[in-house]
Amino acid sequence: MLLRADYLHKYSCWTKLTPARAVVDRDRNCEDILMNFVAAMESGEGPLLVGGRVRDYGDPRNRGKGETEIGRVGLSSRKEHWESRGNCITEFHRLLGVMPLRYSYGKVVGQIGEQGVCRKAGKLVLCDQD
Repeated sequence: MLLRADYLHKYSCWTKLTPARAVVDRDRNCEDILMNFVAAMESGEGPLLVGGRVRDYGDPRNRGKGETEIGRVGLSSRKEHWESRGNCITEFHRLLGVMPLRYSYGKVVGQIGEQGVCRKAGKLVLCDQD
């Protein structure tokens, strides 16, 4: 995520975000969603997807059972994870009294594939490659 440095200050110091930060602290989740609320509240703009290929040697999917299997670990592999994130959006909307998030198609590139790097057949390759 790329963002203006003053958004970090607003995320941490805006008193109107105190109840929303308490939700993040309580659930230990959704800090990225709250940061999107901050950016959208300040800019009035939707998100912009910027593409690129990033080597992520720490991607937890690299810890599968074998070289050809990608492991599913971490928060996002839990069944309730996506419902929990939806609940965060609803709770932030209620606590802040605004819904600044916008659905957007804005992209800098036309197509984005998997960004993670996984070990397959003894090599590190992009996870979306066979």
